[in-house]
This record gives sequence, C-alpha cells and structure tokens, in this order.
Amino acid sequence: MKRKASLLLAGALTVSILAGCGVQSSTQTTAAAGPAAAAADTAGQTEAQGTGDAGKSTEDTKNSSQQGGEIIGDAGNAEIQISLCDSQPESSLIGQAEKKFGEYLAEASGGRIALKYYPSAMLGDGTTCMQQVQLGSLDMYRCDAAVLYDWGVESMKIPGLPYLFGSQEQAFEVMSSDIGEQWLKDIDNAGIGMVGVGYLVDMPRCFFTADKPVYKLEDLKGIKIRSLEGDVFMEYKSSLGMNPTPMPWSEVYTSLSTGVIDAAANTLDSFVSNKMNEVCKYFINNDGMYLVCPMVFSEVTWNKLSPEDQQIVAECWNKASQYYIDQSEGLIEKEVADMEAAGVTFCDIEDMDRWIEATQPVVDKFSTGYEDVVAEIRGQWLNK
Repeated sequence: MKRKASLLLAGALTVSILAGCGVQSSTQTTAAAGPAAAAADTAGQTEAQGTGDAGKSTEDTKNSSQQGGEIIGDAGNAEIQISLCDSQPESSLIGQAEKKFGEYLAEASGGRIALKYYPSAMLGDGTTCMQQVQLGSLDMYRCDAAVLYDWGVESMKIPGLPYLFGSQEQAFEVMSSDIGEQWLKDIDNAGIGMVGVGYLVDMPRCFFTADKPVYKLEDLKGIKIRSLEGDVFMEYKSSLGMNPTPMPWSEVYTSLSTGVIDAAANTLDSFVSNKMNEVCKYFINNDGMYLVCPMVFSEVTWNKLSPEDQQIVAECWNKASQYYIDQSEGLIEKEVADMEAAGVTFCDIEDMDRWIEATQPVVDKFSTGYEDVVAEIRGQWLNK
C-alpha cells in the first residue's frame, strides 16, 4: 500500500501550513461536488456539519465548526498541519490506527508535520467530507471504494463486490500489490480533485439483526436492512432476499430500536463501538464484504507538500494500515467474548455456498471489464 512519491499526482486544494503563530492562507479552488451516493458511510456515521481550517486566520479557526479537533504531534512547532476526519469514534480500532498515523507523521518528519484529527464525523457525513476534500477545507478522508466508483472511479467498483475476498489478510495483500497500486492511480487520474495515498482494509462487514437469528439463506427473506447507498451495496442485499433501505448511520440505532428496520451491516468493531448490542440480539458471521477504504487527499493539499513530505505521508499511512491489520485478529476475539457475555448470539452460516451463488449475478454485473482480475482474486480462496 506504500505510494511512491513519483506516482502521486498534484492538483488543486489546500493544506494548513503554519508559520509562527499564524495560519498562511491558501486559495481554494472549487470542484464539482460528487453524487449524493457519497453519503454512504465507510463503516458508520454520525451527522454534523462543518468547514475546514484552510485559508483562515487562527482566530477564525477557533470560531469555525472545525473547533474541537485533536492535534496529534507537536502543535507548537509543527510547520504543517494536516486535517483528517473519520466517521468512526476515537475508541474504535480505526480511530486508534488514525491516531497512530498522526504519531508516525510526527516521528518521521521530526515534528514538522502534525495531524488535526476529527473522529465521529465531527465535520459532517460522507458527502460533506468528500466535498470538503474537493474544496480543500479538509485534507484527508477515509472513504469506501464503492463511493469513489459512484464518483466516477471505474475500478473502485471491484473491491466492494460481495465475496470477492476470503479474508482480511488476502484483501490486504491484493491492495498492496500492483493491482491496488493501479487502482490508486485511477483515483489520481479521475479528475475528482483527489489523490489516493493508500488503503485501510477493514474487518469483515457482517449483518446484525434486532431479534431474528439467521443461519441459512431463507432466514434473510423480507428482512428490512439498512444499506449504504450505491448500487453494489443495494443489489448485494436484494440478491439475498432482503429489502435494503438507504439510511444515514446516525439513524440506525434508533431505527433498530423502533422497528423501522430489522437489521444493519457493519464490522464487529463498529457494532461494539456504537453499542449496537443494546438494540440487536444477533450478529451474523456472513463475512460478505471486506471493505476496502482508500484514504484520499485533496489535490491542492497534496501539491503544497514537497515530494519528500508526500512520501512521508504515504509511508506513514501504510504503516498505520498495517497496525490496523495487526491489531484486528486479537480485537475480534476479545469483542466476540465481550458481546457473548452481553447476551449477543453469533450465528454461523450453514449454507454459505448458496449465499455466494445468490450474489453471483451482482458480481457478474459489476465486474464488466475486470473479469480476469475478479476471477484471479476469487480464485485464490473460492477454488481451495
């Protein structure tokens, strides 16, 4: 997942560059907003609104809606301050990995680069943050690959296909290979005002239900499930017999508790961090997707960095992504034990072959032009 500085393109947005006590202003170039489908959260979202620090004085920044972000690094001496917002809370493993990223930046740059970190969607939902990255008022955002497909990056439809990967480790290896490197270049070349600096390969995204156990395909019939927006996500759930409903993550807890929906999908870590065990009795080990989340950087922001600092950012993100992988397995074991103690039942699928077969039309539809790559990736585990 390491980006080589020579492969990363520059463009048109802003980084907050500190000089003494003030923040240097940067011209913001307006880019066209992406489609509404970018509202899809990358693992779970809360609602907020906000704009960024770039181009504002220190006093303006204090009064802005970005007030409250945490500085990771040497705030007093840093020459460059990079802002990053994520949908997940600071307590999640994703949050911990992103804070590690800030620590790695400070260490690798000798304190010259600091991270301003906004967890729990402090600056807005997925659409808002993606637009801020385009405008340059937010430097970095972790988004789902399928969201970038909806924004016009054709190859990003592939990582979100159901049952593409057999494990988190396999997904990480694929995204670390020439395949993943090419897909990052596709982000650079898409003309959407963003640069791809690397990936975070998430834990398996599974279903969880309020009060219905699921062990076989028939058990899914008619279940009202919250879905990320985007055709791949919606058609995946429909192919299994469910009724998908697009909904902001911030509404999921209440909707489950009131019966507006019967189920949702996310990682176990997100399930735990967002206290979904309070409204859901069953967690389904269907392992339908291993979400691949590119970390995007605004183009002008990127262009403000030297090639050396670009490489530092890319290498530090790769290191943080590896930290996430290393911590995932042990965390899953602990969280399963904690949730079982809290009364959650984990359901193992009895007819997984039928689930894979039912979703094959979705894979066929969205893999057009990438059939060989999809066959190669799936063949690494499906044929064993």
